[in-house]
Amino acid sequence: TNSPETSSMGRLFDAMSALLGVRAAVNYEGQAAIELEAMAVPNCDAVYEFKISSKGNIIEADNVIRGAVADLLDGMPASTVAGKFHLSVARLIAMMADKVGIERGLRRIVLSGGVFQNKFLLEKSRALLQGIGFEVFTHARVPTNDGGISFGQAAVANARVMRGRI
Repeated sequence: TNSPETSSMGRLFDAMSALLGVRAAVNYEGQAAIELEAMAVPNCDAVYEFKISSKGNIIEADNVIRGAVADLLDGMPASTVAGKFHLSVARLIAMMADKVGIERGLRRIVLSGGVFQNKFLLEKSRALLQGIGFEVFTHARVPTNDGGISFGQAAVANARVMRGRI
């Protein structure tokens, strides 16, 4: 996608894929992430730590990349590093959702967007979010990628029009 939020996460998956030797060049959007997911050890319980700015609105991944490099240099299998990375992203999603949820009094969340085509990430995120009291919603009748996001934006706009708010 072209939005900075999703492309940044997609590029992070691309970078980790290249680092682990999964794929240095892609032939289609999401290819590196799909192959990274396929190799990831699913029962990993260790994570890398994302750095969050003091204002909470900038997420830095340099610690994650450094941690992955250190693990690889120490001989950790790439599949384990991939598992740690996926769990780290899921933990980040839960942590940020909890922060926003506390600030705004919300305990419902929708997981959508191309990154949630990744079933490993979706299931880990869902479990972590439910574990901290979130009601989690996902796609069912519309695609999880940009088509679903566009549909959701159109639905919100329609609801606002119907209420006279636009």
